[in-house]
Amino acid sequence: MKINFVSYLNPFKHSGGGEVVNRQLIEEGISRGHEFSFTSAKNKLTDYKESADLDFLADIFNFPETLKSRGAWIHLDKNLIQKIVNSRPFIHMTNAYADVCNLGYLPCSGNAKSTCAHKSPLQIKRNFAAKDFQRNCFADNKLVRDTYMNSMANIYVSPKHRDVTNQVLGLDDLNKSIVVKPIINTNDFYNKNLPRDIDYLFVGVLSEAKGFENLRREYSDKNLVIVGDIHPGVKLDFGNYWGKLPYSDIPNVMSRAKNFVFLPRWPEPQGRVVVEAALSGCNLIVNENVGAMSFPFDIAEPSNIQQSASLFWDELEGKIN
Repeated sequence: MKINFVSYLNPFKHSGGGEVVNRQLIEEGISRGHEFSFTSAKNKLTDYKESADLDFLADIFNFPETLKSRGAWIHLDKNLIQKIVNSRPFIHMTNAYADVCNLGYLPCSGNAKSTCAHKSPLQIKRNFAAKDFQRNCFADNKLVRDTYMNSMANIYVSPKHRDVTNQVLGLDDLNKSIVVKPIINTNDFYNKNLPRDIDYLFVGVLSEAKGFENLRREYSDKNLVIVGDIHPGVKLDFGNYWGKLPYSDIPNVMSRAKNFVFLPRWPEPQGRVVVEAALSGCNLIVNENVGAMSFPFDIAEPSNIQQSASLFWDELEGKIN
């Protein structure tokens, strides 16, 4: 097939968890003989082809959270999205909740109301960045709903991610949903049998969304090692901060940890780091918000997540052919 891949972020210039997954799915698609053209808003790509057989939309309503974000006013062409959603064969993937909520995360935890309790006219910087000055739930937007309802397949990164999204939308798309298993290199993440000299480990962006206050409350007096970026506005006053390490260092760090702690405040679509830690032999200390724990298999067993990208394409091709 000839496929237009349309995303807010250029998947070749950004390295967030979603972009890592997108790249691996694209690479697997290319290996199966599919041809891709790319369109993105941030780090712009403009190679949309009307002659393509299928459009692959990915995180199209993503946006920078603050005016300080570089390219705060950049967005995908709304007319292009409307044309695709209303008149083209397309599939739609999200790696987070950005396509049903235009707040940074999902503060309603899926219990959405038509008037959002978490939006305020006083959040001036956020409102300017999002170009949204109303208190309406983003999921009530017609274009948002049409994106999910008209898609040939809606793609999620965990069963919880699918279920919470459908709860927000008030829809049931189980018959056309695809849940992508974690796409992680099990040759990198495995139990290396290193001395377990780290009692508790957290890896990721330290922010309220990722459970900053939960960590502070429960682990401020324990041997907690923290690895990753610190979100602007967060003042770290506990734990042993190791800074942001190269991704290639993370497998060894995880193999040194007895316990991996991940206690997000709001629903986490998957929580890739949790799967990596499980594969590395850590005991998991998590809460009900971690999407990775909703898979109906043992995420610590490598065979359960091998060939995930290939299995995705098998299922997708079966749905659209």
